[in-house]
Amino acid sequence: MDWERLLRRELDPLVPYAPGLRASEVRERIGGGVVHKLSSNENPRGPVPLAVAAMREVLPRLNIYPDGAAKALKRSLASHLSTDERFIAVGNGSNELLRIIAQAVLSPGDECVFAWPSFVVYPMVTQLMGATAVKVPLTDGEVHDLDAMASAVTPRTKLLFVCNPNNPTGTIVRRAEFERFLNAIPEHVLVVVDEAYHEYVDDPDYPDTLSLFDGVRPLVILRTFSKIYSLAGLRVGYGVAPEPLIAAVNKVREPFNVNTVGQVAAYYSLQDVAEVRDRAEENARERSRLCAAFDRLGIEWFPSQANFVYIHTERPRELFEGLLKHGVIVRDFGTAPALRVGIGAPHDTDATIAAFEAEWSRLGNGR
Repeated sequence: MDWERLLRRELDPLVPYAPGLRASEVRERIGGGVVHKLSSNENPRGPVPLAVAAMREVLPRLNIYPDGAAKALKRSLASHLSTDERFIAVGNGSNELLRIIAQAVLSPGDECVFAWPSFVVYPMVTQLMGATAVKVPLTDGEVHDLDAMASAVTPRTKLLFVCNPNNPTGTIVRRAEFERFLNAIPEHVLVVVDEAYHEYVDDPDYPDTLSLFDGVRPLVILRTFSKIYSLAGLRVGYGVAPEPLIAAVNKVREPFNVNTVGQVAAYYSLQDVAEVRDRAEENARERSRLCAAFDRLGIEWFPSQANFVYIHTERPRELFEGLLKHGVIVRDFGTAPALRVGIGAPHDTDATIAAFEAEWSRLGNGR
């Protein structure tokens, strides 16, 4: 069988997404003990209590297909976001919506612009469609270079991703510069703002993208229930987009793409505003504790508005492996001189600080 001839050539450069190590793998490697999984930006708390109760109630009815249009969830989201439900799409995580949008917009020969390093799915969905990925380096402060991104737009550009806060660096673009940038992008380019970590942001200068959405300009805002709402295991994301794109998404997406349990959990998660606020505040406290420890140790870190902190080290693999010995799982990026350290509960922060104190010194300050 000539598989090279059968399979699409666009798949050749693609590398499957590599999830971080699971806690069970590390526990087996280090011979047991407590493991702190801080590599996948998961919330340390479980789903909100209202969502847990609603999920239990719906379990006996899973013989019935989900609501294919997710009407109740869309109505709830429209109220929560103060927008019209006709502008809302839901997906099997915001990750699915990224792929569907690329599938609906990009053709071979088109270009897609995004910052780099940023979310690994952007180049994947671009290459999958046979389009050209245009990677624009971050600034020295690991922030999107919006001027350079605007300059990278050509007549062939059809899609542009802005990850805000950026994954893996946690940095943000600010309101005034983003609005200038958006106004400089020609109307033949669809701008997709990926706000997966939106709820963790406490910087008052963070852009209010929803206020810039008018249903006409080619702008999409994507968010997820996987992070602060702790529904990563159910995969529910959503987007706010103009109606023509919503129609295209509905043509491309799988029927019943968001399962019943996920829809119910997401619906009730939106009701517990106080719990979400408490989670954001705890994350900010633990993030500050971790950064203070990095300062004390002389570790270079970058200001984060997410539930992780990006640090610089010339010995990333050795430091990654050293932290594992203490049961602390962070995220490495191959040869990149950096690690991404997730924010967990207070006991996770205690363990992370202790592990860094031991390993940073052992490695000669990580250099």
